[in-house]
Amino acid sequence: MKVENNNSPSLIDVGQKLLAHSKDAEFTAKRGVVIDLFPFIYGASRRMSARAISRFLEKEQGYTLSSVTITKALNAPDKYWNLFFEHIKPHARVWEKDEKIPMKDFLFREKYFPEPFESRVIQAAAKMMVKPEVIQAVRVLREKWFSIGQGTRLKAKPYLEEHLMELADKF
Repeated sequence: MKVENNNSPSLIDVGQKLLAHSKDAEFTAKRGVVIDLFPFIYGASRRMSARAISRFLEKEQGYTLSSVTITKALNAPDKYWNLFFEHIKPHARVWEKDEKIPMKDFLFREKYFPEPFESRVIQAAAKMMVKPEVIQAVRVLREKWFSIGQGTRLKAKPYLEEHLMELADKF
């Protein structure tokens, strides 16, 4: 611990300068990145260390996510799976309500949604027949949930079971 003398700045001055610098510095906190990437981090952790994942994300993808943050997430998979699920839940609810199929029955299937239509005519006809919120829900679920390998999604199932049961009780 540094002892204050008459020539050194006070801790208040140091703190104020730090805060001022933080406002001028490049924003580096990537809140939510660990949540958005958690399923992929979880899957990769079966073959890679947290440090190797952190290095890959920084060198190959330009995301700084410390190995400590990754380890914390991996040590609390129930928390992070549920945080991730909160992002997709509204979209899964839209699909569940429109199709009258419980989430637990479609979220863990290998491939649930058909591939996007190739023909513009078929796409236009489908858009006229399907509600915009359902189209959006399918897009988000395909992008955020079904892009995760089925093996990883199945490993998430025990962490989400209670969450899914609570949702089922509401309907």
